[in-house]
Amino acid sequence: MKNIFRNFFSSLPLGARLLVLAYALGFAAWIAAFAHLFNLYDWLALSPAPVWKGQVWRVVTYAFLPGGVVDWVVSLFWLATLVSILGRHWSARELWGYCLLATVAGALPIVLLNLKIAVVGSSAMIFALLAAWYRIYGNERLILLGIGELSVRQAVILIAIINAVILFFSCGGWMVLPAMLCGGIAGWLYLSLRGKILLARNSQPVESERIARLEL
Repeated sequence: MKNIFRNFFSSLPLGARLLVLAYALGFAAWIAAFAHLFNLYDWLALSPAPVWKGQVWRVVTYAFLPGGVVDWVVSLFWLATLVSILGRHWSARELWGYCLLATVAGALPIVLLNLKIAVVGSSAMIFALLAAWYRIYGNERLILLGIGELSVRQAVILIAIINAVILFFSCGGWMVLPAMLCGGIAGWLYLSLRGKILLARNSQPVESERIARLEL
């Protein structure tokens, strides 16, 4: 089992590997807080009041802190699974940029509304990665254990619903869920804009050198 995890981790592109490692190390912060050794949550969790006072790093760092053991295991599984797929499609810079965009987009509603809550977890990032999986690989087929063969689009919708239900009942419900969904919406809008730019760039007419010579 140890070799399986080692081989999987070593097979990831560098950007995906660093992203998974950054979230995996967040569990150490949870253990330290649970054991009353030190509490990084006081400095890194998303809380609007400190953000308005200048602690802007919180709109990013909250995504790398787990809400507990179960949250860490589930989130790490989906994060590793999704970046193992998308990390081969994007460069390390674009993968990190996409995930950070989703993380900030998930934090903004909470900060702008100045909600009196503290938020941790990678849900905004995961919703955005699910959106990317849907758009890029949506027509492919896969097999989910206990369910059978599905398209990637069907699997994404199912996984998103399950994550949304878990998030709703475990992390503040109606206050946190819409904000984290903003991460997925931001990812979707980014991919739509990116696709239109690439399409416009590829459809630009290219002047033929042979025709130009004939005109001369």
